[in-house]
Amino acid sequence: MRHAFLWLLGLAPLAAAADPADSPDPATKELARGLERQMRRVIDAAEPGVVAVVVSHQKYPPLPAEERKLPGRLGGYTPPVAKFPSPNPPPSADLKLDLSDARNAPDNQFGSGLVLDAKGLVLTSFHLIDGATKVYVRGANGKGSYADVHAADARSDLAVLKLIDAVPGLKPVKFANVVLPDGAADEKATVYRGMWIVSVGHPPTAGFGTGSPSANWGMLSNVRRKAPGPDREELRVRPLYHYGTLLQTDARITLGCSGGAVLNLDGEVIALTSTITAVAGSDSAGGFAIPFDRNYRRIVDVLKEGREVEYGFLGVAVDRPTAFGLPIASVTPGTPASTAGMVGSRGTSGPDTVVAIDGVPVREQDDLFLQVASALAGTKIRVTLLRGNRKRDVDVVLAKYHHTLPSVVTQRPPAVFGLRVDHSSVRFLQMQMARDNIVSEVGLPPGVLIRDLDAGTAADTKLRPLGDVVGKWLVTHVDGKAVTTPAEFARETEGKASIKLRVIEPTAPDKGKEVTLP
Repeated sequence: MRHAFLWLLGLAPLAAAADPADSPDPATKELARGLERQMRRVIDAAEPGVVAVVVSHQKYPPLPAEERKLPGRLGGYTPPVAKFPSPNPPPSADLKLDLSDARNAPDNQFGSGLVLDAKGLVLTSFHLIDGATKVYVRGANGKGSYADVHAADARSDLAVLKLIDAVPGLKPVKFANVVLPDGAADEKATVYRGMWIVSVGHPPTAGFGTGSPSANWGMLSNVRRKAPGPDREELRVRPLYHYGTLLQTDARITLGCSGGAVLNLDGEVIALTSTITAVAGSDSAGGFAIPFDRNYRRIVDVLKEGREVEYGFLGVAVDRPTAFGLPIASVTPGTPASTAGMVGSRGTSGPDTVVAIDGVPVREQDDLFLQVASALAGTKIRVTLLRGNRKRDVDVVLAKYHHTLPSVVTQRPPAVFGLRVDHSSVRFLQMQMARDNIVSEVGLPPGVLIRDLDAGTAADTKLRPLGDVVGKWLVTHVDGKAVTTPAEFARETEGKASIKLRVIEPTAPDKGKEVTLP
């Protein structure tokens, strides 16, 4: 690739060029030196924001009981002696547990991360920290800290770490405004095939002692690529990279390089490097990266807050795509699609064909599922529909899609008298996944799902005697007013000293109960 790059710059001789022994043209040399200077500026500017991450899966002494209860809490590690060697060294296994010692890095998993803010939040790949017992982060100046998992989401393959100790010299990376070529019609692509890029990251153990990252350069080979390897869809619960989200580059990203930065020539981060091909069970001559377009940036913002990534749910089944878009086959009663008046092929005036979501064209099923999922639950999206020859826009507030892929959440929504709620679509999709035939009769029930009851609280005392309510029963009304989303529930309960709830079991809604809290 580099030879092609030099050819494009005019540095490779043409067939009719002068004798190769002739001195290079001064203008050509200056052009090359200008490119070299810019590459150095990009790499130097990125270095304080790209950290080394070493991950251990070994067994450590247990944390205090109160800390073990906290999601994502991994804690630090204090070696039994301050220095090595020492007059009375401990067992070698104890010394091997110290991730701050660069000599132990080869015995553990290795990768990179991007500094998000001065508070010590670091973005990396979920598959890198999955199952970790300890995580250590080292900056470019060689200083580092152990880290907890602040939030993580397997479906996006993203995780945010929180440094336990302050590390001087770290600097947040600067994100580019990433617009892919198949984005909204009124947006100009900023990331495209043939674009020159610089990657900065930490190959396995190289430079870990100093924290200095390695750099590479190349070009983007393609955009909207799917991860190679097996691609079985189980009720549409798939990682996002199976929907064609990845950037592909000819710069090889080897196993262990996940979590590094892909930068444009302005030094802005456009993507996170990922060895997801290896995770998918295959290899590639180039590398892949997760682009920070508006879909992934939205997810990163949620993870920075320590919250759960709640993927969007519309409530449609679709037919094969046509030249106009994606026809709707059926609409589930009670879902956001039904509320918005969408009609499937069995409708008397349908079917509706989905043309775009928030201005982004929908040409196939993966386009629809990706845009809906990444818009996130509770978000209002604009769906462009075609029915006959008439095109129209409808605004839809998305429900929540239920999946069983792992996650880490450290900031849960506040409890109301010990009660936390969720979208009712979670219960509907659980029944659907269990192939419960009654789900077709019930449809998506109105209300919010009883998600958690804190032990010993008023909600726990009064709701649990009704039966197996957690994860199954719904709250449909607060003080006589219907609530259909967690946001509405929060508004209707905020600041009240007492509330009256109407609760139902969705398969028997006529047998509801009235419960007053506290």
